[in-house]
Amino acid sequence: MLELLTTTTEKKRPPMNSDVAAFASRAKVVYPINQKYRPLADGASNPSLHEHSKLPPMPDEDSSSSDGESLSQEQDNNDSSQFISNMELPQSLQNQSFTRVFHYPHTLTQTGFEGRISLYCLALQEIQQQSSQFQEEKYLIFLQMLKVIFSSRFPKDKNDADFAKDTLLMQEKKLNELRKPLTTDQTGKETTHDASCSLEEIERAQKDLLERNLQTSKSFSSQLEDLCQLLLRRRNGFSPEEAHDDILSVVQTLLSVEEHLMTSQEADLKRTLERLLWWEELLGLVQSQPALLRWEVTLRLGLITTRLEQLMGAENLKLNPVEKILAEIQAALTEGLQRSTEECTKKTKELVTEKCRKKESKKKKLQKSQMSERSRALELGQAHCDLQEQTSVYQDLLMKQRKQISDLELHQDNKIAEGLCNLWKKLRACWSNRLGEIARDIFLACVPTQLNLTAERCENLWLDVEQELAGQLQQAESTARQQLEDIRTELEKDQQVWIEGMALGQSCLKHLGEQQMEIIRAMVARQSYTLSSDKRKLIEKKHKHLLLLVQRSFVVRHFSLLMLKEMRLSKLKVLSQTDFRALLVEDPSKTQHCVDSTFKNSRASLSERHLGPESKLLENNLQQEFLSELETGTELLQSHAQLALGNALSHAIHHRMEAVPTQSQTSSKHDLSLKHHLTEAAAESVYLTKDSLRALVQIYYSDLRDISSSLQLDQSNINQEINKRKDDRSQLSRALLRELVNWGKRPASAEFQQRVELNKKMLLEQSHLHQEIIYEELRKKKVALDQSIERIQTQLMEAEESFITELAAIARVSVHSADQKSSSEEDNTGEQSAAILDLLALNPALDPALNPSLTPLFATPVVKSKPKKKEERESHLS
Repeated sequence: MLELLTTTTEKKRPPMNSDVAAFASRAKVVYPINQKYRPLADGASNPSLHEHSKLPPMPDEDSSSSDGESLSQEQDNNDSSQFISNMELPQSLQNQSFTRVFHYPHTLTQTGFEGRISLYCLALQEIQQQSSQFQEEKYLIFLQMLKVIFSSRFPKDKNDADFAKDTLLMQEKKLNELRKPLTTDQTGKETTHDASCSLEEIERAQKDLLERNLQTSKSFSSQLEDLCQLLLRRRNGFSPEEAHDDILSVVQTLLSVEEHLMTSQEADLKRTLERLLWWEELLGLVQSQPALLRWEVTLRLGLITTRLEQLMGAENLKLNPVEKILAEIQAALTEGLQRSTEECTKKTKELVTEKCRKKESKKKKLQKSQMSERSRALELGQAHCDLQEQTSVYQDLLMKQRKQISDLELHQDNKIAEGLCNLWKKLRACWSNRLGEIARDIFLACVPTQLNLTAERCENLWLDVEQELAGQLQQAESTARQQLEDIRTELEKDQQVWIEGMALGQSCLKHLGEQQMEIIRAMVARQSYTLSSDKRKLIEKKHKHLLLLVQRSFVVRHFSLLMLKEMRLSKLKVLSQTDFRALLVEDPSKTQHCVDSTFKNSRASLSERHLGPESKLLENNLQQEFLSELETGTELLQSHAQLALGNALSHAIHHRMEAVPTQSQTSSKHDLSLKHHLTEAAAESVYLTKDSLRALVQIYYSDLRDISSSLQLDQSNINQEINKRKDDRSQLSRALLRELVNWGKRPASAEFQQRVELNKKMLLEQSHLHQEIIYEELRKKKVALDQSIERIQTQLMEAEESFITELAAIARVSVHSADQKSSSEEDNTGEQSAAILDLLALNPALDPALNPSLTPLFATPVVKSKPKKKEERESHLS
C-alpha cells in the first residue's frame, strides 16, 4: 500500500458512489468482472490475487523456493478471527524466519534480509508500546475526572460517599480487566528475547492486536455508557440536570483527550518512520566497511592474478604452480575474512550490549522521575474542578515527558552510531593491514620458489600490486560514498511514499468518520420529538468518542500493514541490491575476477523482476484485508450507536412516565364509582325498558364505528403514498439491473460502466431523498397521530358522557360529576351524597320528583338545550 498514487487515467474516471469502492479504486485494487458490483470490503476474494504467477522461478540459496507460484486461491477459513483469514503468499515470500531482537543497534549485527526484517519488527513493537502508553494515560485521566466530580458532588453525606467510593472501585476494576491483555503482551515480550520468529507469527500477532484494540474500545465505551446510566438513575445527591452536566463534562473531556492522542499518535508514527529509515541508512553506512574490506580482498586477488598471468606469458611458466599460489592466497584471505567477520560481530555485540545497558539505565531513571512528577500533578489537580483545564495541563506534561524520552533515545542512538562507526573503521583498517600482510607473506614465500624468480623481482611485483591497489581502493571508496548517497536518496523517496500512503489511509478513515457522524445525526434527528437537543448532542459526542478510538486503532493498523509489506519484501529487496551491499550476500570463497560482475549477477536481475509484480500482489491483498477489517469496525460503531440511542430513549420514556400526574388515577376511581352507581340505579329503574336500552346502545356503538372509520381512512391514505414511492424505487432498480446485464456482456466497455455508475448514483440519490421524505412524514405523522389520539379520546369521552347522560335521563337517575364540586364539598358532603343516592336507588318513593311533598335535599340537574343529534336519539327512543 505504498504506491497509492492516482494516475492521470484514473483521474478521468467518473466518481465512484461507493466510498469503499472509491478507496479501493485509488489504491488500484483490481475488481474481477463477475464481482464489479460488490464492494471489495465484503470480504470477497479477488481472483486476480489467486491466479498462479507466470513469473520465472526465484533463485534461492536453499533451493526450497524454486517454485514461483503466486497467491493460492484456497484460503484458510478455519480461523476463529472475525476478520479475513490469513493471506496466502508466493513461495518466494514464505517461510521467512529471523532472530528477534529488542534494540535497534542489535540489528546491525544481523546479516542479509534478517537485519532489515528485525528493524521493521522493532518499529512495530515501538508503535504497540506507544498505543499501550496512550491507553494507560487515558485511563488515568478518566479515573481522575471521576474523583474530581464525586468529591465536588458528594462532600458530606455518608451514603453519597459510599456510592462514590463503590463507583470508583467498580470503574477501577473494569479498567484493570482492560489492562490485562497489555500486561500479558509485556510478559510475552520479556520471555521471547532473542528468539527465532517467523513473519507469519508477526502478522498473526498484529491482527490479534487489532481485534483486541477494537474489543477494548468497545468495552470502554460500554463502561462509559453504563456509568452514564448509573448517574442518571441516581436520585439522592444528583438532580437529572446535574447528572447530565457531569456526564457531558466527562464525555467532552474524553473527546478532547482522544483528539490530543490522535495528534500525538500521528507525530509519533512519523517519528518512528524517521527513526526506522535513519537506522536503515545507518545499516548501509556500517555495512560499507566490511563491504570495502571484501572489495579490497577481491581487488588484491584480481591484481595478483593479473600479474601472475603476465608472468606466465612473458616467462613461459606452467599453469599448475600459478594456480596453486592463487589457491593458497585465496584460501588464506577467505579465512582471514571469516575471522574478521567473527571479530567484528563479537565486538559489535559487546559494544551494543554495553551501550544499550547504559541507555536503558538512563531511560528507567528518567521514567522514574517522570512518574513522580505525574503523581504530584494528579494530586494538585484534585483541587481544581475545571476538568478541561486540568486535563489540558496533565496532557501537556505527558507530551513534555514523551519529548524528553525521545530526545534521550535520539541522543543515545547518536552516541551508539558514532561508536559503531568508529569501531568498524578501526576494525577495517586493522584487518586490511593484516590481510595485506598475509597475502604478501604467501606471495613472497611461494612465488620465488615455485616460479624461480628472484626475491628482488618479487618485491617489485608486490610493490606494483600495492601501488595499483591503492588507486583502485580510492576509486572504490569514492564509488561507495556515491552509493551511500544513492541509498540516502532512495530512502528519502521511500519516506515520501510512506507519508503519501499514510495520508491516503487517514483520508479514508476521515471519510469513514464523516459518514458515521452523518448516520448518528440522522438517527437522533428522527427522535427529536422524544429527545431534547442536549440529549441528542450528548449521544453524538459519545459516538464520536468511540469513533476516534476506532480511527486511532485503524491508523496504527494501516501503518502496520505497510510495515508488514516491507518485511515480506525484504528478502527480494536485499537480493536485488546491486551496490556494495551485494558483496555481503556473496560467498567470500567465490572469487570474482571482475568487480562489475558482482553487482550485475543473474540473481539480482531475477529478484528485481520478481520485486515489482509480487509487491503489487501483496499490496492488493493487504488492502483487501484492511477494507474487510474496516467493515468490522463499522459494525462495531453501528451497534454502539443503537445502544446509546436505545438507552437515551428508554431514559426519556421512563422520565416522561414518572412525570405523569396522579390525578388520572383519582379520576378513574371516581368514574368507576359513578358508573357502578349508575348501573345499579338503572337496573332498578322502572322507566328504562329493554328496547330503549338496546336502541341507546346501538346509537353508542354507531358513534364508535364512525370514529374508528375516520382513523382507518387516514391510515389508508398514508399507505397509498408509501406504495407509490416503492414503485418509483422499483423502476430505478430495474433500470440499474438492465445496465448491469449489458455491462456483463461487454465488461470492457467504458460506456456501459458509466451508465451503471449513473444509474447507481440516481438510485442512491432517489433512495436518500425518499428516506428523508419518509422520516419527515414520520415526524409529521407522529404529530398528527398525537392530535388524532387526543381528538379520538375527546370524541370517545363525549360519546360516553352522552350515553351516560341519556341513560340517566331515561332511567330518571340524577348524576353528579366530581368536578362540579369543590374539594371542601367533597370532604364534607361526599359520603352523605353517596348515601342519599344509594337510598334513592333502593327506595324510589323518596325521590322528590315522584313525591313533591318532600323537600328535596339536592337540586336536580338543569337540562341543557340538546343538539340536533340528541333530539333525534330521543325521538327514536320515544
